[in-house]
Amino acid sequence: TGLAAWIDGMKSMMPAMVILILAWGIGDVCSDLDTADYLVAQLSDSLNPGWLPALTFFLAAVTAFSTGTSWATMSILIPLAVPTAVGVSQAAGYDAGATHGIMLGAVSSVLAGALFGDHCSPISDTTVMSSMASGCDHVDHVRTQLPYALSVAVVALVVGYVPVGFGLSPWIGLLLGVVVLYGFLRLIGRRADG
Repeated sequence: TGLAAWIDGMKSMMPAMVILILAWGIGDVCSDLDTADYLVAQLSDSLNPGWLPALTFFLAAVTAFSTGTSWATMSILIPLAVPTAVGVSQAAGYDAGATHGIMLGAVSSVLAGALFGDHCSPISDTTVMSSMASGCDHVDHVRTQLPYALSVAVVALVVGYVPVGFGLSPWIGLLLGVVVLYGFLRLIGRRADG
């Protein structure tokens, strides 16, 4: 019946809802502890703000890979990344435009890093469902998607987050990323059999 299908659907969504609720709880605890202010105080003297987008991407990727969830990673790191990026940039004497660029870079790196980590994680629900739906071995599925995801992540870091963090226009970073990935595909890629 319709009610039974609804209940089955709710059961399948329950783990995701619990993870999100717990992540929001961690976010609230971090807010109550003023974790962002602590990070700004610790990083202001020792970290060039230009490195924040790349560092945030790496942190988000590791967190999502370890937990298997991009949503929880985003809900934990966004409230930390934004004030940290703004505070560290202002402490370094960046003007409003440069501070805004670092903040946008930090936000985008949380989103991209979380999705990258979730995509590569063997414990991610999307990875498990993809391997089940395609009927392939789970470990083989994870192993075959890693080279593609890692190559894009390296390109994003090298021609995207690092140069943009140090003042390159994001549009030029995107264009460089497309060119490098196209070149990588032409150099390494080959047609699939069949």
